[in-house]
Amino acid sequence: MKKLKIEDIQNLPNVPSKTYEIKEWGFSIEIQGISKAKQIELGRIVEANETDAFDYQKELLKACIVEPELSDKDIDELYKKDSAVIDNIFLEINTLNGLGGSAKAEQFQD
Repeated sequence: MKKLKIEDIQNLPNVPSKTYEIKEWGFSIEIQGISKAKQIELGRIVEANETDAFDYQKELLKACIVEPELSDKDIDELYKKDSAVIDNIFLEINTLNGLGGSAKAEQFQD
């Protein structure tokens, strides 16, 4: 196996992405995984005194749903819909990111 060199880092593969079908609604969205840098940034949101888990969830949706691109207002509207469907979107995002369940702040420590 070839040893990794500094000049190889820029050409390494980016985070995975996939199309997720929301069967209940008859639509699909494009989701992507998160980079380590984004993982740390999201972890800091949970640890900040002025934020909570809902701030984390909104930022996770904005980072991972790439099509359509969501704003805070869009997410607020999305949150008015069936919670089971929204939870399935989070489950799919967590699976893509190798978490398999709900993420906790301890998972994102530097």
